[in-house]
Amino acid sequence: MNSTALREVLRSAENWSAEDQEELVRAAQYIEQRKKKGFDLTADDWKIIEARLEAARLGGIASDDEVAAVFGKHRAA
Repeated sequence: MNSTALREVLRSAENWSAEDQEELVRAAQYIEQRKKKGFDLTADDWKIIEARLEAARLGGIASDDEVAAVFGKHRAA
């Protein structure tokens, strides 16, 4: 990817939802952290991360409140 493509993505991201912008920032922060610590993910690692992000976008991951509700329900039983 060249800097022109990067600028286009960033310009486009200005019109994304706050949630999507936060996800982009987290991804960029992760890359910065990874560079500082000197480790890298494999292609398989990235596939897993991308699949989990997609599941979260599609509502396939329970929120903290949903998890707490389930635990609360079953603790009372």
